[in-house]
This record gives sequence, structure tokens and C-alpha cells, in this order.
Amino acid sequence: MRSPLTRCQSTPVPRGVRRQRGFSMFEMVVYILAASILFAAAFNRYRDFPGEAERANFTAILAQLNATVNLQMMRLIASGTWNDAGQMEGRNPMDWLLTAPGNYVGAFAGIDEATLPRRIWYFDTSRGQLVYLADDASNLYLLQNGQRIATDSIRFGISNVYGSDAGSAGGNWQGIVLAPVVPYEWQAVELELQTIQP
Repeated sequence: MRSPLTRCQSTPVPRGVRRQRGFSMFEMVVYILAASILFAAAFNRYRDFPGEAERANFTAILAQLNATVNLQMMRLIASGTWNDAGQMEGRNPMDWLLTAPGNYVGAFAGIDEATLPRRIWYFDTSRGQLVYLADDASNLYLLQNGQRIATDSIRFGISNVYGSDAGSAGGNWQGIVLAPVVPYEWQAVELELQTIQP
């Protein structure tokens, strides 16, 4: 008696019908072509997300730092010691946060920025400035003398703001701010989102 396996293997194939043994060469080429087109479209669409994510993270931390500086200013006003606001200049605003961001690496004096990783904050104690080192600086510029100069770092400092007052030579104290040492512009990456037509 023959086994069912032997019977199945010996069943004749009708004329004109071939047994399928995997992908044909044509099917494989079509598959590779379709996968390549999909990969290229996805890569094109998402390649700018890391740079935009870095800019968004920077903006969020900067907003947190500005809120912290405002709280310190309110503390000075509430305690009646706003005349001592001058000693705030050159201080590290990261010290006023309950928890420093994960990408804050500490305070250093005269460190070579080339030795530091990117996407980090550090405090330059020799200048009294908070520094951000950008990883994707393709849209980051310093604004000096009406020109945009490409850069990969931005420096901030605590400074007192005085308003103009005709009655006093120096003007009235208006508060403390965390301001860029040199004005900067970090342009958003234009993300190409496809619109769906109804």
C-alpha cells in the first residue's frame, strides 16, 4: 500500500498549469521597486523630524528657564530686595530649577566646546553665561550687524532691564531676564505634509 504522501507527489499536473515554487523574478523586481518607492517617500517625509524635535526641546527648556527667572524676580520683589538684583547677573539659572533637564551637563570654566557632545546645555562660569550646543544647526543663525551668521551654539545671560525715566539718570529697574548674548534665529524646518483631496 502506498502512503498518502507518495500518492500526493505522484498526482499528475494538468497541462498548462505550473507548480508554484516561490516568487518569480518579475514578482521579486516589482516587490523591490514598490518597497524602494515607499521607503524613499517615508524617508523624504521624516528626515527633518530630528532637527525639528531638537528645536522644540530647546524651546521648551528655554521657556522653563524664563519662567524660573521670572519666579526669582518675583521673589526679589516680594522680599523687598529688588535693589540687590544686580547680583543676579552672571548667575546660573539652572541652579534655580528644582530638577535640571537631562541634557544639562554642569558648570565649567574655559572648556573647549569641541570636546563636548551636542544637544546639551552647560554653564560657562568664566563668562557667567548659559550655553546651548546644537546638533542640527542647519537653520540656526546669530544676528549681527544685519547679517545672519551660521552657528552651532547660543549663549544666554541674566541681565537687569531698566526703563527710560526722565527723572533718573539710569532709569527705573523693570526686572531681570534671561536674554541671548547675541540675538539669534532658529528657523523651523518646513515639513512637507501631503494634503488629502476630498
